[in-house]
Amino acid sequence: MMGLVRDRWAAHSMETHESHSYKFKLVSNAASTPWQNKRSTLTTNTHGENSSAFFLTRCIAVALGIRFIVMVMIWSAVIINSLFNQAVPISLNESYCGPCPKNWLCYKNNCYHFFNESRDWFQSQASCMSQNSSLLKIYSKEDQDFFKLVKSYHWMGLKKNPTNETWQWEDGSILSPDQVTMVDMANGSCAVYGSSFKGYTENCLTPYTYVCMQPIV
Repeated sequence: MMGLVRDRWAAHSMETHESHSYKFKLVSNAASTPWQNKRSTLTTNTHGENSSAFFLTRCIAVALGIRFIVMVMIWSAVIINSLFNQAVPISLNESYCGPCPKNWLCYKNNCYHFFNESRDWFQSQASCMSQNSSLLKIYSKEDQDFFKLVKSYHWMGLKKNPTNETWQWEDGSILSPDQVTMVDMANGSCAVYGSSFKGYTENCLTPYTYVCMQPIV
């Protein structure tokens, strides 16, 4: 009888212990689940934030790279444009070119000087004469081929004769069609040189830069 009671008590104690263990596991699982979910959510959010930060950084880097390339292109265009808008290329000297005055350019037996100050045609002519030279004359497209690169307007020694309306150089020679092609730009009797061997009519009192030339002695 006592053995039977003892066996039932042992079985009851074991069931009670297993019940408490099961409840403890349930409580432990219930307590750990929110933390684990929170940790998982935090990890996901952190990964998402890192991805967003990396994407933003990459976009900024790409934008800065594009900006740098655009700036380089702009500055390159400005430099190239400034070089081509200069009167002539820097290296114009020919091996057989003789001596020229200081700061004058020597090219195929002629000396040239491009003046930056703006004057009317008569003042420009007087300035050239004071330096034993004359305003620019285009007498040969082959021998003066570098003038096709000139982009800005300069006075040259070409003026319309009011008597017969013909264009004449300072030395009195008549303009030839194979020297300069005249283009009507304004109502005037003087001519400025543009580019590609073209002359443009202009009022003689309009200020322009000018080109003086002299043959090599």
